[in-house]
Amino acid sequence: MEIFIDPERFSGSSYRAAGWQPIGSTKGYERLKKGYRYHGKVKEVYVYVVEEEFRRIIGCERRSYPQEGSLTTQEEERLPMMIQEVGYNPDLIDWAGIEEEVVGRIAEELVEFHRLFGDCFRRKEQRLLGQSYLGGLLSEVPRKNGEAIALAFLGPKAVRCQQNFLSRYLWDEERMLERHQGLLAEAVGEEDGMHTVDSTEIPKKGKESVGVARQYCGNLGKRENCQSGVFVGYTSRKGYGLVDGRLYVPKIWFEEQYAERRKKCGIPSELQFQTKIEIALELLEKQMQRGLLAGRWIGSDSFFGSDAAFRDTIARWGKLYLAEIRSNIQVLPLLGEQQGSPEKALAVSEIARSERTAWQRAVLAEGSKGPLVAEVSIQRVRESREGQPGQELWLIIRRLEGGKLKYYLSNAPQDMEAEELKRALLMRWPIEQCFEDGKRYLGMDHYENRSWNGWHRHMLYVFLAMLFLLRLRLKFKKKLQL
Repeated sequence: MEIFIDPERFSGSSYRAAGWQPIGSTKGYERLKKGYRYHGKVKEVYVYVVEEEFRRIIGCERRSYPQEGSLTTQEEERLPMMIQEVGYNPDLIDWAGIEEEVVGRIAEELVEFHRLFGDCFRRKEQRLLGQSYLGGLLSEVPRKNGEAIALAFLGPKAVRCQQNFLSRYLWDEERMLERHQGLLAEAVGEEDGMHTVDSTEIPKKGKESVGVARQYCGNLGKRENCQSGVFVGYTSRKGYGLVDGRLYVPKIWFEEQYAERRKKCGIPSELQFQTKIEIALELLEKQMQRGLLAGRWIGSDSFFGSDAAFRDTIARWGKLYLAEIRSNIQVLPLLGEQQGSPEKALAVSEIARSERTAWQRAVLAEGSKGPLVAEVSIQRVRESREGQPGQELWLIIRRLEGGKLKYYLSNAPQDMEAEELKRALLMRWPIEQCFEDGKRYLGMDHYENRSWNGWHRHMLYVFLAMLFLLRLRLKFKKKLQL
């Protein structure tokens, strides 16, 4: 027996309690007299098993992995033209700093760029679906999800193929990710660059999307129903981009009550719960081992940087860290120690208020709207670990416009020039800029795919879109302002 449930109106809990089993969802089509029409209203499918051997009895075994639909040669030839015809978000073009005479060449450049990843796909159709998806993220399509992109570039018949491209088709996203990292390294890699780590949240309605839970949502500044991802970025004098990312799956998702939901969302069976800090360290270590992107620095926001074990791990790798910390983190000022009377541990916010703290007005960079000026205090302190003095570090305090203060610790050597520490300050923020730009221009938060694969593949294509724009800027010599 079979029944369909509207997930926007009902949770299906009463059916599950009565022994009904969720087996998937519809694809958003309705039957007409002649064929089908796509309406986008997805419903959950539940069955009540009367005879467990029913499939075997009638000779209808479970279907194998979905087969990719095929695109005609005519559709393949027309796709680059469609990419140009749909048009690009004018705000995106302005933001990316692309000169007007270059806009007409974007489609050609985009096709050539995506061909660099051609060996990541098993079939030509997959490559074309990927090309249309990348073009869609850069386009004027209002909602940059699989359905809307397919309708804009390939037509109604391709909607299911475009959605399956993200969630179900077999292609090598790990090879694509490594290729992306290599190309980013070619474009902006520098020996004194910085890997950065941060998380970002995307509010979500409902309970069926992979990893969704009521948790702190930085976008809204409060606990809300959302998904959260941990990301690694890279910054140098030449530019910046996102390098890798992974969805954070809350601990509750690993309880028995979520077993069916994990399976439905395609979460790997071997995946175990990890904190965001554990995920961040694993992603960073993967970058250290791969060695594609050079860099002596690792930067983080206060969530990661306030964790002493996180900082210690980076130091063991032989890397310099610039770790933003919370205002209540305590350190020991060295001034009293130098005068023979060690001082008690103070919160860094207290040090910022102290009359003994020296401030200097500094030009951190030349921006597109003029010099970026800030008040900065740089001093040596000693860590306070459970009330005991630890190693010497740099404490950097930055006063933003409006008076807000940011605090950082760094294990950079004592003889490092202040100018280099100030440059490190600038290299930490671009990952936040990537999140802001990704959501504003590239549909980073527009996906409507509920699966593990869908989330990671969508984010990977957002990485590619950012890399494409970066390469375009560098190729046509448009200066990138950090």
